[in-house]
Amino acid sequence: MKTHIGIRLLIAPFLVVGGLWLHEVIQALPTPILVVDNTLERSIPFIPWTIWIYFSFFLFIGSTVFRVEDKLFWQFIASAALAATIAWCIVLLLPITAVRPDPALIESDLYRQIYTLVHAADPHHISFPSLHVAVTWICNFLLWNRSWRGLRIALGIGISLSTLFTKQHLVPDVIGGVLLAWFCVWLTGKVMLLPALNIQKENNETEQAG
Repeated sequence: MKTHIGIRLLIAPFLVVGGLWLHEVIQALPTPILVVDNTLERSIPFIPWTIWIYFSFFLFIGSTVFRVEDKLFWQFIASAALAATIAWCIVLLLPITAVRPDPALIESDLYRQIYTLVHAADPHHISFPSLHVAVTWICNFLLWNRSWRGLRIALGIGISLSTLFTKQHLVPDVIGGVLLAWFCVWLTGKVMLLPALNIQKENNETEQAG
């Protein structure tokens, strides 16, 4: 039975809003024990306009959530929830922060206001691994064998890089986010496959008995 689009419209925003709220609450709990400021991170330029690529994450996720069939929809929900749980546990155990550019120093009024809002909404703790990257690649891995893969991969790379150029995340966060996405999709795929395997096994045993 196909999940009605109305149900998805209720579930997805609820999970997004709830997830963002929990994200802020959890990240505000620990005190950073490590401030990352090294040559690699400093060599990555701050490019304010890439915030639009960063925001395209929400359109990318929405297009996945509302277009895929039931099995992938629920696997996406399970994978994203698992990724968030793992990431939040890591944040509590290993809270890391990085040096962010001061929005007051941005010349453009528009980008100065945008980054002021983004920094206010997103705590300065840099979560390892990046959930922004993880959820993006969960979508990519779930749709890996579908058409337009090249375009989705390009957008996934663009979103991942934007987390660096906006100084929202660090290089290890991006790498960790991709690995976390792969693990969560692999694990949820295995778990969701078990009922089907059991049914097939029962059918085979029934046929052999007959």
